[in-house]
Amino acid sequence: MMRIVREKELEFLRNELNYLAESEVITAEKAEEIQSLYEAREKPSFTRTLLYVGSILIGAGILSFIASNWAEIAKPVKFLLIVGIFIACNFAGFKLERNYQKTSKSFYYLGVLVFGAGIFLVEQMFHIGGSTQDAFLWWGIGIMPLAWVLRDKWILLAAVFFFLFHLMDAPYLQGKVIPIWMILIIAAIYFLNGKIGFSKGIALVNGVLQLAFLATVISFFITRMRAFDEPYIFGIIYLAIGIALVLNKGKIHDIYVYLGYITHGGAALLLSFKDSWPMELPSLYIPFSLAYLLFLLFLIKRGSLFSIILLCVMIFRFYLDLSFEFLPKSFVFIIGGVLLLGFGFYFEKQRRKGEGKHV
Repeated sequence: MMRIVREKELEFLRNELNYLAESEVITAEKAEEIQSLYEAREKPSFTRTLLYVGSILIGAGILSFIASNWAEIAKPVKFLLIVGIFIACNFAGFKLERNYQKTSKSFYYLGVLVFGAGIFLVEQMFHIGGSTQDAFLWWGIGIMPLAWVLRDKWILLAAVFFFLFHLMDAPYLQGKVIPIWMILIIAAIYFLNGKIGFSKGIALVNGVLQLAFLATVISFFITRMRAFDEPYIFGIIYLAIGIALVLNKGKIHDIYVYLGYITHGGAALLLSFKDSWPMELPSLYIPFSLAYLLFLLFLIKRGSLFSIILLCVMIFRFYLDLSFEFLPKSFVFIIGGVLLLGFGFYFEKQRRKGEGKHV
């Protein structure tokens, strides 16, 4: 599996391997073998940007032309036109792949756009039932093999976003059905992300996808147990997941640790409001908030900069809740601004104190 690193890191590795080979600590062949396992992260390119934007504009233009004349085109011609453009884009990408890699990718990306638009147009043409979110599901499934073949993280990332949008469908949010097939899709994304070179962005969005899938499961059971209060259940479950991810730091990728902070921070913010708790126990938000603040202090003591941000958010949340009720608006803004400046100063101070040690 190819490991993606920064250009400076790869240059340092090359120099060290050359030194070790010249010192006869390792053979030159072994040095080349080790170096072949690493690849520099692509830098933003003006040429690449022009090509990608150009492919998007061409795709939008073609699809706009088809859509504007859709009623006047016969069904067989419509279908063949969509398939023909899709094949032409991928064929052009394949032919240019060896000598013009950037242009080749722009054609592949154009093919991805045409494929997705084709799904929507064919649905309309043959009056296939289903929601818009279903089309995004098939769009994501259809481009995953291409992401594998091309080892392209952007196509895979687009697929993950399409799956995430699919989970926003009303039947899932309302708890009517559990999209059980998403387990296979999530596992496939995890596998592909490892195969094409681990991408933190894909891992993060796939983590959000897993949390969204869990939300559909929780909603499914909540609709069948009317006695429970929804925000309370969601908050407790996600709080536990977020804390578990954070406490497993060192055993999992750092990006999942960051996701854990975001998850338990969001859950704690939800549970810090009175309305999130059951009507029988409305005051539980006070002891919970105090316990959570103590937990954040514990994480800060262990060197967590992210916990400082969450602590500031929680303090500011209660400040706004209380100050708008008891203070004039002018004082609310002035004191709020002072608090934010203080938080920023403290955060920078802690960062300077433990540069490179905090997560």
